Amino acid sequence: MPFVQEYWPQIRDTDLDGFVGLRGGLRCFQDVYTGFMYSLGKGNDVLPVRYGAVWVYTHCLIRMDKKLEYGAPAALSAWIEPGNQPARVLLGVTITQRGEIAARGRIDTCVFSLSERRPLRPRDIEFPDGLAEDVPNSIPPFSRLERSTEGMEKRYEKTVRFSDLDSSRHMNNLRYFEMFQDAYNSAFWADFSAREVEISFLSQCLEGEKLSVMSRPEGDSLRLAAVHADGRVASVAVFRK
Repeated sequence: MPFVQEYWPQIRDTDLDGFVGLRGGLRCFQDVYTGFMYSLGKGNDVLPVRYGAVWVYTHCLIRMDKKLEYGAPAALSAWIEPGNQPARVLLGVTITQRGEIAARGRIDTCVFSLSERRPLRPRDIEFPDGLAEDVPNSIPPFSRLERSTEGMEKRYEKTVRFSDLDSSRHMNNLRYFEMFQDAYNSAFWADFSAREVEISFLSQCLEGEKLSVMSRPEGDSLRLAAVHADGRVASVAVFRK
């Protein structure tokens, strides 16, 4: 059975139209993922103390079929999907409100050693076996996102600040979405009306770093990248209508 958590839409999660869209949906994804790991006794409250590690995202995808509204709770559901990825854990996630699926997506995640600064295997934190479920769903598959910045235009520079950090001491996953959104103004996003975003996290962004945020429109999609000062690509994303 998937792990299920109730969520009441909050104003802090809303877009300019007053409804919960992609940004708030990603927060819900993080909330249900966090709740799921805590329910297993493997949350980021335990991992740093017992194993010197934390969970980090490597890839995420959310498709918003319908924005969340006030007046009714939503059900956040998460489960571990079957797969042969010994170093990672893949989760399926849905958000349901008033009996209809409002959002669906996937989170690819791994355990990261704080001292060695490298990924660990789930078995290194004694992660329980046999949790994978073949839950019927209509979640889109991950794409192989382009990692090149060829043809991209630099939009602005982002400095990683204290408020961007989480327990891993690097920029929190949700900050990437906001950083990419800030490459354009509200008029652009009102016209573009993104319903889906996919983000690949390639390298850590640490406090004090300056990142170049770049973009390239491609018809019904918008490609973005965050680039370290040394030219390494930290993250790539695509927003789709």
